[in-house]
Amino acid sequence: MDEVFSKLRVELQNALVEAGFERSTEVQRIAIPRGLMGFNVVMQARTGSGKTAAYLLPIMNSMVGKVSESLVVVPTRELAIQVAEHFNMFNKYLGFKHALVYGGVPYNAQIRSVKNASLIVATPGRLLDLVRKSYLDLSAVDFLVIDEVDRMMDMGFINDIYVISSLTRNRRQTFAATATIPGEVRELITKVIKDPFFVKVGDHEYDIPPMEQLVYLINGFWRERYDIVTKELGGKTIIFTNTRERAYRLYKQLLRSYNALLLHGGMKQFIREKVLDRFRNSQGDPILVATDLASRGLDIIDVELIINFDTPRDPETYIHRIGRTARLNRGGRAVTLATKDEVHVIDAAARLSGSTYRLIH
Repeated sequence: MDEVFSKLRVELQNALVEAGFERSTEVQRIAIPRGLMGFNVVMQARTGSGKTAAYLLPIMNSMVGKVSESLVVVPTRELAIQVAEHFNMFNKYLGFKHALVYGGVPYNAQIRSVKNASLIVATPGRLLDLVRKSYLDLSAVDFLVIDEVDRMMDMGFINDIYVISSLTRNRRQTFAATATIPGEVRELITKVIKDPFFVKVGDHEYDIPPMEQLVYLINGFWRERYDIVTKELGGKTIIFTNTRERAYRLYKQLLRSYNALLLHGGMKQFIREKVLDRFRNSQGDPILVATDLASRGLDIIDVELIINFDTPRDPETYIHRIGRTARLNRGGRAVTLATKDEVHVIDAAARLSGSTYRLIH
């Protein structure tokens, strides 16, 4: 048993062994012992570095099963579902109840589930909606997690976070996780978290795992793009486009010869969840064609290839997209199709992340 994991209660150790968690990641090695000691912990590390387990495990180690004992606040429904999946995996021998709270689905089931849940995973809007309607009381929360803080800021949830922090003012411990800490994120953290212990993994502003990055210099024609894509395909793949229309067109074209799936923000939530479930569990090298809805927060650990069918509009999006592969120290590749006027985006991403790429003419 890993030295860090051996500090956890035996129920968690057994669940980790069965789930195949053999070694803690760098962020877990630093954050979990501090969390077990009762520190408020802020983690800055790339996507896929193991931050979810780094906050869930010390919290679950201290939980006793009270109603609304722990609250994890996340920016998107997809991330809420993933956090819940991690919780269920670790919870195998503990038996705590949990509730998922997010918008786009009926209220009734969520209202019933929060009444008995020890851990609640929620997006800010629906969470505060249930509080305002007196279906949920957050005053008993002992453990608060604010996940993907930078993404929360991008999506305009800053005021909601302040409200949630106020409603959980009696909490014992607070965790926060983020890929980056620009000035406004640091300001929020210092306002809502008392004396945090900062864990930073990676030397650059944006850190990406080691991977092969190829950039094809192209003229921009659709046929040229499609030919390169089919030449590079292999393994579980996510292909990113910049618009829903282009995603749909590419999906229909790939579907003639490949195991292709489509994901974009215009799809209903239950359909998106089914698509992601199929992609996770599909055999035979599935291909997910997606807009940037899928570029962040989706925990699919075995993606082998990322293809940017369209070059993203900014370097941060490029980094988040290619971060879908090479997760948890697994190998991976990223292929980007760029015109000469778009290569500057990849250059800027390389400077931010300290990574390199190979240009193919």
